[in-house]
Amino acid sequence: MPKKTRTPEEVHEVKQKILNMALELISEDGFDDFSMRKLAARLHISATSIYQYFANKDELYLAVLTRGFEELYAQMLQAYEASHTPMDRLKNVSRAYIHFGINEANFYNIMMVWSVPKFYDYVGTAVEPIALTELNTALQVWEMTKLVFSESGIINEDFLHMKEIAIFQFACTIHGFVSYSNSKLVEYLLKPRMTEINDEFTDQFIDMAICSLEKLFEK
Repeated sequence: MPKKTRTPEEVHEVKQKILNMALELISEDGFDDFSMRKLAARLHISATSIYQYFANKDELYLAVLTRGFEELYAQMLQAYEASHTPMDRLKNVSRAYIHFGINEANFYNIMMVWSVPKFYDYVGTAVEPIALTELNTALQVWEMTKLVFSESGIINEDFLHMKEIAIFQFACTIHGFVSYSNSKLVEYLLKPRMTEINDEFTDQFIDMAICSLEKLFEK
């Protein structure tokens, strides 16, 4: 009797399970030690079953990255659309970025922290088109950051020539906040005030980061 063909919904569900476990394994062992064989063992299936959905380790890894950036962008976009003023958009999108980075630390480390393969590592290979899709998905996050920063009016016309570096500085500041939190250094640096990042502290940090740039670029 021929094997029953899976519905698109069933295929999607299986792929999500594979991606979830791949993310977990890469977070545990790092990219270099991650393998389809280990993944298959963790999922209690054969490696052949995984190859029905992903051609190789790199394609699967890029799919994990793409999904992470898709989720981050979706949360930033939701925050953007729920805001009413340009400054609210900047603050709310920054908050959404921080929340994702802390709540999805496994994703964030692979996406933003670890030294793992990126697009240029795949140029000229069979998976270059897939890597390009991942890159374009990641760049949506940067474009959203640029958009909310530009709309906020922090950079006045006298400093437009410094706009790109100012946006990069702000992004690095927010990234540093997430990285410190995920490293658990907060438990040591902020004692006895707190042992973990909360919403109030996050909002205060964003306000201070914005205030610092406003003072830097005021006329």
